[in-house]
Amino acid sequence: MRMRFNKFRSIISEISWIAARREALVLSAFDALEFRYPPLAEALLEQVGNKRRAAHWLCAPQRACGGKSPCDLLADNDQDSVWDLMEGLGMPEVPRPPSGSRLAY
Repeated sequence: MRMRFNKFRSIISEISWIAARREALVLSAFDALEFRYPPLAEALLEQVGNKRRAAHWLCAPQRACGGKSPCDLLADNDQDSVWDLMEGLGMPEVPRPPSGSRLAY
C-alpha cells in the first residue's frame, strides 16, 4: 500500500512541475509578441486587460482559424489573421499599424 501512495505523490509532483512549466511557456509567448509585434501586443493587452490573460488567449486554439492558435498564425507570419481575431473579441475596430510598418524577420 505504501508504494502506491508514493507513486501518486510522484505523479502529483510531476503534474505540478508540468503545469508550472506550461504557464512559463505561455507567458514567454507573450514576451515574444511584445518583442516582435509591439503594436499587436499593446492592442491585445488593452483588449483583455492583463498579460496573463493575453498570453493564454495567444496560445489557445481558435475555432475561427480551424483550431490554430494566434501563436500558430504568427509562426506562419500571418499577422493579419491575428488582428482579425482580435477584432472578433468585442472591440468594434482594433487600431492596426500602417501596412508598411510591419516587421519582417
